[in-house]
Amino acid sequence: MREPLIVVAFLPFLYYATLDGIFHFRGRRVSLSEHVIHVVIGLSLALVFAAAVMANQPVMLGSLVAFLVSGGLDEFVWHRDLPAHESDLHAKEHLALLIFLGVTLLVDSPLVTMG
Repeated sequence: MREPLIVVAFLPFLYYATLDGIFHFRGRRVSLSEHVIHVVIGLSLALVFAAAVMANQPVMLGSLVAFLVSGGLDEFVWHRDLPAHESDLHAKEHLALLIFLGVTLLVDSPLVTMG
């Protein structure tokens, strides 16, 4: 039961991340270097998701560190004075990611037995 919960918890993040990615080609064109950092962010979050589904906490933790470094670089270098629409997408995307991580922590908690 834990795997379906993790997958469902990831879907809102995936939705907003997809909208944000589309916006980078139609709304605010981004540089090649920003696209590269977005690929790094995407790969690290794909590893976070896979590790969460497989309950591999060391890989998940390492992937989260890679995400924090690459995501922090993205935020502090390229995300200044964003258009309101993109800023709104980011806020929703970040909240959805936080909810996903919370659900993952909850279902893997020793206080909860999901089987």
